[in-house]
Amino acid sequence: MYHCTRAPLARRSACCVLMGLLACLAGCDRAPRESDHAEVSGQVTIDKKPVPGGQISFVAAKGGFAAAATIDENGNYKINAPVGEVTITVNNTALQGQQPRVGKKGGAGGPPPKELPHPKQADAQAMKGHWVSLPSRYANADSSELKYTVTQGPQTHNVEMTSALPPPK
Repeated sequence: MYHCTRAPLARRSACCVLMGLLACLAGCDRAPRESDHAEVSGQVTIDKKPVPGGQISFVAAKGGFAAAATIDENGNYKINAPVGEVTITVNNTALQGQQPRVGKKGGAGGPPPKELPHPKQADAQAMKGHWVSLPSRYANADSSELKYTVTQGPQTHNVEMTSALPPPK
């Protein structure tokens, strides 16, 4: 009988130790907290003209966190961005089929390169505005030269793009 009363106590102790270890391990792989993000708003322009719709993303240089938001028809955006150094991407290819393209000799640059990420179809329906030609380098975090350091608290950052090629490095 002495042996039977000790077994449940040993099992309970082992269970408590195991639960404590699991709790410690869960804390090591922490998910991003609200304090890891800040509200950033502003206007997106191309050659000093508002980009009339699309998607903007802030991709953290360290940690791999990213956030995306919609650009309205006046070029304005508001995003809950990761705090720290980010690369900004802008993509409006989901709007391409919504308006006829205008440009030299009836066309404007042809279809976007296949490697560009396309926003989900549902996102395209939620977007307002119309497609304008944007340099493809801005749609990819590896090629976009748009950098910004997000700090704690609400802030304004206007994203200014240019059609001209960037200077060689």
